Amino acid sequence: MSRTLPVIELAGTPFEMGLAHGRAMKEAITDFTASIAAVHQANNGYLKAGHDSLVSFCLRNLGFLEKFSPGLVDEMRGIAEGAGTTFEEILHLNCFLELEDVRAPGLGGRLLPDSLWGCTTINVLAGASANGRPILAQTYDMEKYYGKYLCLLRLRPENGPQALVVSFAGILGLCGVSSAGVGLVINKVAATDARPGVIYPFIVRKALAAERIGDALGAAIFSPRATGINYQLAGSGAAFCAETSATTYALLDIPGAIAHTNHYLSERMRAFETPNWLSHGGSMVRRQVAQGFLDARLGRLTPESVKELSANHVNHPRCICAHGFPGEDERTAFHTVFAVVMDPDAGIIEVCPGNPCENAYHRHTL
Repeated sequence: MSRTLPVIELAGTPFEMGLAHGRAMKEAITDFTASIAAVHQANNGYLKAGHDSLVSFCLRNLGFLEKFSPGLVDEMRGIAEGAGTTFEEILHLNCFLELEDVRAPGLGGRLLPDSLWGCTTINVLAGASANGRPILAQTYDMEKYYGKYLCLLRLRPENGPQALVVSFAGILGLCGVSSAGVGLVINKVAATDARPGVIYPFIVRKALAAERIGDALGAAIFSPRATGINYQLAGSGAAFCAETSATTYALLDIPGAIAHTNHYLSERMRAFETPNWLSHGGSMVRRQVAQGFLDARLGRLTPESVKELSANHVNHPRCICAHGFPGEDERTAFHTVFAVVMDPDAGIIEVCPGNPCENAYHRHTL
């Protein structure tokens, strides 16, 4: 099946780019802001906070964001004006992964639903691919609800590199590739040191605005982060798999190619993993299956073979190509809402809206 996604052209100052984003996706943003709090509540039966309380919780991050990137704050203000909503609502949307860290004190991940699972990322060094070019890829798994807000942002800022960024309506960015030869994908990990700080979409966009791969890495590992994320970056002859919590990080060795899922791999970072947040072994299965696939094909890996891996169903439905359980509500059913395969050096991103076992990839080039 061939599904398409909206491609939004954003150019000019940060505010102007945000204004165009808000106007182009106004209907989707209005629906998203009206319904997102119910999704957070559906995924945490102990969460009694209403919509307004969650918005207030997200505002704790604002001072960190204004210091980290005032331009991206201006872009959120533009989104809000273009969509006819408030800045606070747009900030709330952009904190969607950080809100997964909301817990009752001392209970940790036991408040998360048993059905939870998440993304699989792939980082292939140039020497491990068939054509000598790096490959960066991921399946992006969230509640099925998020899929209807999917879009691709084509960024042409007044200063800095251009970029192609996959996102949800009203959100600054989830993953992408830039004209400076930087590609970035992510996995969510739940760290015990979550706090107010810089939210993940800001780190994605600042990394993709970097002129050099080292500066992109620096945006991820040297920022005062609010939460734990694993960042995979590649391009310009370098590649990194950076496991982060809010307060620290570890860089993993990449022996040709590496797969990462939703648990920490380094001994240093395992000490920060929220107890019991992984309610089943699905993350471990996806990591083993993906790493085994890559190891067996070192030197022969291609974008097409990585696409094949993205449709893998071992441990169905908690698999690389994720599917919710039959009859499960869209607010709690974890699905692969999109998948990407990138050639960062060439500025190419191929995007598959929805499950790769059902839908085709579409190529976009800077």
